Amino acid sequence: MRSVPQSEVPQSPFLWTRGIAARETLRYLDRDGIAAEALLSKAQLSRGQLAQDSDGISVASQHRFLEFAAIETNDPLLGLHVAAEMDLRDAGILFYLAAASATVAEALEHLVRYAGTANEALNLDISRHKRETVLTVRLIGGHDEPRRQFSEFIALAVVRALNRATNRDFAPSRITFAHTRNGGLREIHRILRCPVEFAQITDSWVLPQSVMELPIISGDSHLLHILEAHADDLLSERRAATGLRGLVENRLLSMLPSGRAQKAVIAQQLGMSVRSFTRHLTQEGTSFGEVLDSLRHHLALRYLEDQRISIQQIAWLLGYSEIGAFNHAFKRWTGTSPGRARNLPPLPASTC
Repeated sequence: MRSVPQSEVPQSPFLWTRGIAARETLRYLDRDGIAAEALLSKAQLSRGQLAQDSDGISVASQHRFLEFAAIETNDPLLGLHVAAEMDLRDAGILFYLAAASATVAEALEHLVRYAGTANEALNLDISRHKRETVLTVRLIGGHDEPRRQFSEFIALAVVRALNRATNRDFAPSRITFAHTRNGGLREIHRILRCPVEFAQITDSWVLPQSVMELPIISGDSHLLHILEAHADDLLSERRAATGLRGLVENRLLSMLPSGRAQKAVIAQQLGMSVRSFTRHLTQEGTSFGEVLDSLRHHLALRYLEDQRISIQQIAWLLGYSEIGAFNHAFKRWTGTSPGRARNLPPLPASTC
């Protein structure tokens, strides 16, 4: 039995996801003419956060939104119904990695390795036996949040992606879920087309060895190499900017010059109350003021290396209304003025 190397999953109380399941659920509701604004608000989300090019959302908010949507639509199998209708290409790089792989086995290895590019809470592992392969799915963090809809959504989405990539209509040997179910079992079996067990230790998808060896019809080793390099870059970015702090830094980068880089504004953009926003940052061992100050320090040193940018322009880029405030902050960071620092050798990266 061999485990495939898996991506590092940050241990943060505020885990990040691209929000694929939430985005697809919102589209599903919109297509059916179901008002989603109240549900988004309850889940501490906004439509802007679920845009295709957004910075992502919290894992807990995604879980909540799917559960609220299931209740609102009176559809206890909403996650499965959303996954059955979604355009698989909207899963992004994970879908294209699978489509460029040589076999189902390789496609699943890429899913395990690069799941963190889409969701920091997904911890996947592959174990192989003589006649079957088991993909174990563990969701890190947020144990107080119901995630039944998300677990079922991802199970069907992955099976559909493998069916499409191989142009073969196969089903797993069996699927297990950690959550419980008291009804709808006949419909679940009809959709997933295999034995399903609930209230198990983990979520898992079991595939016969014959399926693992199926070729991917669109396999492309050259494209796969390019996609792997891109996925590696995405993982590096996520490890450098994990949790809520990473989301805050991403927002601040675009807002600093506007002078609107305020705690309440950032919290609202992230769909959170100021109180919840402050609490989550405290759980990560930081504060909004510390994140803002650290980012300004780092950017100031980087901007000073470009002689084309004046000290006054740097102050504006960092959100200071007066150059004196920037000079004071810079001296606090480094012990010298921006003008003198510009004429010194570059500071070591560790000082940023």
